[in-house]
Amino acid sequence: MGTLTLWIAFNAAVALLLLLDLGVFHRRAHAISIREAALESTVWVALSVAFGLWILLSHGRAAGLEFFAGYVIEKSLSVDNIFVFILVFQYFRVDSRYQHRLLFWGVLGALVMRGVMIVAGAILIQRFEWILYILGVFLVYGGFKLFGVDHMVHPEKNAIVHWAGKILPMSQTGSGPRLFVREAGRWLVTPLFLVVIVLETTDLALAVDSVAAVFGVTRDPFIVYTSNVCAILGLRAFYFLLAGILPYFQYLDEGLAIVLMFIGGKLLVEPWIHISTIVSLATVGSVIAVAVVASVIAARWSPLAGKPTKSEPPSGAAPPPISEIIRRLADPNPEPRAQAARDLFNDGAQRTLNWFNDWRKDEEFRALVVQEQFVFPRGRKIFTPRLTVGIAVSPETFEKIRAANGSPVLAEAPSDQDVLEFELEFSGRTMPTCRLDILTTKAPGGEGAIARFLNKFGEGIQQVEIDVTDVDRATEILHTRFQVEPIYPATRPGANRTCVNFFLVTSWNGSKVLAELVEQPSTASQITSHEKNR
Repeated sequence: MGTLTLWIAFNAAVALLLLLDLGVFHRRAHAISIREAALESTVWVALSVAFGLWILLSHGRAAGLEFFAGYVIEKSLSVDNIFVFILVFQYFRVDSRYQHRLLFWGVLGALVMRGVMIVAGAILIQRFEWILYILGVFLVYGGFKLFGVDHMVHPEKNAIVHWAGKILPMSQTGSGPRLFVREAGRWLVTPLFLVVIVLETTDLALAVDSVAAVFGVTRDPFIVYTSNVCAILGLRAFYFLLAGILPYFQYLDEGLAIVLMFIGGKLLVEPWIHISTIVSLATVGSVIAVAVVASVIAARWSPLAGKPTKSEPPSGAAPPPISEIIRRLADPNPEPRAQAARDLFNDGAQRTLNWFNDWRKDEEFRALVVQEQFVFPRGRKIFTPRLTVGIAVSPETFEKIRAANGSPVLAEAPSDQDVLEFELEFSGRTMPTCRLDILTTKAPGGEGAIARFLNKFGEGIQQVEIDVTDVDRATEILHTRFQVEPIYPATRPGANRTCVNFFLVTSWNGSKVLAELVEQPSTASQITSHEKNR
């Protein structure tokens, strides 16, 4: 049904909607609230349904049902993609204000890649009809693999990301939401550009199932393409709407697995048994509905049931100063304190992106790093290095933050070291624990490390702590294999009778970061579960 005029008109309308979305409604980078995401999702779904009804009225019942069947399949599979996006943003510690813009570029690339895949698939199917059987086997196999899958992402193993990080010139200044910046007369990429690469390559892998599944209900390239596009266009709003509650959709993978296996089986038996489009649509819709309802019931009756942590950072084009975020740790309301902790933790973790990721490419060093295990419902897990971000504050701010957070016990720091400290932990149901070490000087204006930092920089992020099982061996690896000089020739006593050593490294934006290796020999793996996050 796709005439040249229809293809041009549809793509022109999509381009116009994307320009309005980025250039008007989201011109200023800001965190998307649940209300805004719900409104945008409603608009995108309404536009897709209206387009499907137009196909139904203008091109007949069969074409209309094929579009809606393809749209439901793509929309269902796109919800599963959201889980991967969450992990990507957590891995790179992407500021919530910039996530919509990154998803925009991710969606733009996905539209181009899927268009190419659909055109290629349509040509191959037209010339070699037996390819449909290969697609059928592929979908059945893909559905089988989806049962109990762990949606892990490994950007450090992504060859394209590795190439880009090594070859492309990287900006050494703050870039905000931009992917490219111009410095000294030349264009440079920013770390957010690497995030887009991960999103694009991840979507490419996920798109194979999606495109193959839609070819299982229709052979019309225009319907395959438009159903894909309509589902993808609303993916960004769906991300912000569902990200906070997606871990509770514990049976969604099983529902999607059944859908893929059903579509694959439909392709395989097509020569002998014809399954109509309306039966396909009803089956797909019913399976997804049952999976969602079962997930909601299971979450409601689970002993771990509860409301996800609400997190809606303030909107605005520019982030607040670090000192202002630090002061929110003393807010009497726990929600602003938790959000401030997440912002500070993400900021500190972002400063590790280049040097720590390089260190972890060494197999022996990676084995020494203590991994934190975050357990989602039904055993789904992600693993992240156990980090603690050190925040240096004045003695007055130190006491205010400590009082507002229930007066945590002070760490047992060696008496000869100029430091007072305590640790704060903020756990969430949809992200690993944020750990902050609040540090201050015992001698303001003195020569101690914290006092010198405060005198030079004021309150801010002073260090990033990395838990390892053997500081001496980790120090030797960094010195001999990465030519990173430790500040101390041997380990020294740390807080709470640990052993530590320090390294002064340079972050991706040119700022100096104090990396502290903290020995935790008795802890091979830390487990954070929903029970802990209650």
